[in-house]
Amino acid sequence: MANPVEQPWEHHDPYSLDVPKHPLYLICEQANTLDMLVTPSLPELQRQLRRAYHAVRSQGITPVFLIHAESMQTEKTKNMTFFAHYLQRQGHPTLFILPQNGVGDESQKGDTPDTGFVISRASLEEKTPALILRSNSLRQMTDQLAHRGITLATSEVICIDEIQLCMEQTPFEAIEGLLELQRAGFTVIINGIDYDFKADIFSHMHHLLLVSCFLPGWRAFQLTTMCRHCPYPAHGSRRVITFPDGRKQIADASSPIVMAGLSNYYAVCDIFHKPCTRLDATEAHVRPPLPTTLTIEQMKQTPWMQETLEYFKIRV
Repeated sequence: MANPVEQPWEHHDPYSLDVPKHPLYLICEQANTLDMLVTPSLPELQRQLRRAYHAVRSQGITPVFLIHAESMQTEKTKNMTFFAHYLQRQGHPTLFILPQNGVGDESQKGDTPDTGFVISRASLEEKTPALILRSNSLRQMTDQLAHRGITLATSEVICIDEIQLCMEQTPFEAIEGLLELQRAGFTVIINGIDYDFKADIFSHMHHLLLVSCFLPGWRAFQLTTMCRHCPYPAHGSRRVITFPDGRKQIADASSPIVMAGLSNYYAVCDIFHKPCTRLDATEAHVRPPLPTTLTIEQMKQTPWMQETLEYFKIRV
């Protein structure tokens, strides 16, 4: 009788922690080349970012670029950092910002509560000094930075890592905060995850994606990877909790959104391999579509999207 671990993924309980990794994923993981599963590749996305940056600047507009993904393990932080380093080499001083909610472990903490490090899961040995945004809020960003002596004269480029974890404001306030930075002349480069581990909209991410379709200078760049267990594209991130006694468990939808230091995440398809369990669910969960995949007519028929467009006086 075949070992269960060796059976194809189709024969496993999708919620079992024994479900095997897809052969291609396993090969890339063992070779430390999981980046090969990410689309577009890092060089290609960097080319897209550079082209878009120069196109926007040629129009006399300051860019706001959002690098996003439906799941983790897509190198969004690495891509943001690479592009920021390109701008630094062009003579544009850059500030990295990390929300307090994004400080996952001791390696990200600095010498003071306001300092820390942005670390990409793809390059754990590389640590980029960052300002910790202890407010976890994007409200009045120019004021928050000015309070710390940060102005356009000291930092032309503002890079915010894991922006979905800036959760202490409304979606409208999040957009307003980024617009304030853009109006002040800052180039803004941000990255975030579109869905939380429950396959729900992650804080304000879909609002940012919606307005990125219309606001001058705003652009969205999506990264994708494959499911850890099957050949389908990843549309979510599974949370696995490790308990003090060593037991592991796939998180249930009743778990809190932020659980720093206690969880491990990996990319799953949300078709056969769901991001979390739903022990008390009475009906199937439906993952909301990305605004960037909808037509104008569909946007108009979605109440929160219509409200957002009207609030920011966006005519479509």
